Amino acid sequence: MPQEIRARRQRGIACRVLLVAVVAAGLGCPPSMIVHAQSPAVHGYITAVRPPDGFDVNGEHVTTTAETRFGPIGTKNPVSNGPMRDAVQIGAWVQVFGEHDGKAKSVAAQAVLFRDDWDRKLTGLGVINKVISTAPELVFAADGYRIRVTPATEIRYPKDMKSGAEVHADLWVLYEGKLGQDGLLVASKVRFLPDKRAKEKSEKAPGDSSEPAANGDLAAKGNAQPQPPSNAYGETGVQVDDRRTEIKLYDTTYSVSKDQALQSRVRRIGMSLVPVYQKRLPADDSSKIQFDFLAVDDLTHEVHTSPDSEGLILVPAQLATRFKNDDQLAAVLAEGIAFSLQQQAPMVIEVNRATLAEAVGLTAVSLVPYAYLTESVGWQVAHSKSDRAFMEQRGRVALQLMADAGYDPWQAPEAWRLAAPGKLPADPSTLKYPDRSGYQFAILNLMYKKPAPSNASEGGSTQ
Repeated sequence: MPQEIRARRQRGIACRVLLVAVVAAGLGCPPSMIVHAQSPAVHGYITAVRPPDGFDVNGEHVTTTAETRFGPIGTKNPVSNGPMRDAVQIGAWVQVFGEHDGKAKSVAAQAVLFRDDWDRKLTGLGVINKVISTAPELVFAADGYRIRVTPATEIRYPKDMKSGAEVHADLWVLYEGKLGQDGLLVASKVRFLPDKRAKEKSEKAPGDSSEPAANGDLAAKGNAQPQPPSNAYGETGVQVDDRRTEIKLYDTTYSVSKDQALQSRVRRIGMSLVPVYQKRLPADDSSKIQFDFLAVDDLTHEVHTSPDSEGLILVPAQLATRFKNDDQLAAVLAEGIAFSLQQQAPMVIEVNRATLAEAVGLTAVSLVPYAYLTESVGWQVAHSKSDRAFMEQRGRVALQLMADAGYDPWQAPEAWRLAAPGKLPADPSTLKYPDRSGYQFAILNLMYKKPAPSNASEGGSTQ
């Protein structure tokens, strides 16, 4: 931005802040009473808390004083001495009003308003990756949440199911509910979708029982040459004889890293993250994803995944060397797995189109990520909404995969912060957290609470 334009913008912000204060004084009321007359100086997730009088939001430092007022978003009268002053914590989403210093990247907070994530109605569509319990109440993991079904939950089972005791992994579910203080999503409504495999079998012609493996046409699509090792689901400690030197994904050919120690590490961590139900599915099951993990020579900093749930996940070797521990490498591989699982949803929606049409109340929001598949939603509008919804869903599921496999999910935001820049600065703690880290902080704060680590290098959440 040209310096002259920046100076005019800063003067404009200062004038607006002064105008609010003058109008407030003239009306005989504190500025907080008309906080909505101005736009937030900064808004987003709190990514670091700096006691006793500050915190960070989107790379901006916010300074608070005894006069700073706190309250929920929508309040007309935030107060300086209320309980919400203690709500400043990692992962909270806030709007900060006050004077912004663009040069110092700081805000002198006049008011801090919090989004009440505990009271938000959550809806979604996801695959159950684990049944935690069936009695006395049904609890299962799906869509990155641990979902609890109570006697008050409105439940709809498919025709071939009669009770929660028959709920199993690899079953898709529509849900609606709110998060409780224990980190469980208490469902107000759940609708279990018919098992798509039953439909597929019923539509087969008699005697047509043989099918190629789920990735049988992988080579034909030019995604991998030669075929990946046959013991991808074997013991993680076994050395894999993989002689591939190049691998093609979409229209790009990548060189496979020659670092065998790194290849073994990537495959070991990747396979440990694959949901147990996926490993147990028969090879000819349409839900089966043949996961394969490779380190490749690539200067980008994103994990590359194959289309159509084929399960090929490529991690740049140059990116993997940035991570300080297995937990951080697990974070990016888990998001690749989450992406592959996401790719099954369109088929599930297509198979269950009639069933979903009946669940209008649930699906209106639940299917936002997949809205472009329906004819009633404009593609551009659906696409803009789905990008964020897809990112958030992958972020949640990745944290759940990490936790289930025994990795520390609090390392995920730090991993994506380290992955963001083209070149790491001398002091990585100066890096800004990307949006995906901010969202993961919110989920961690709601579902994976733990004492804050002593420094950012350990947990990536405090400084």
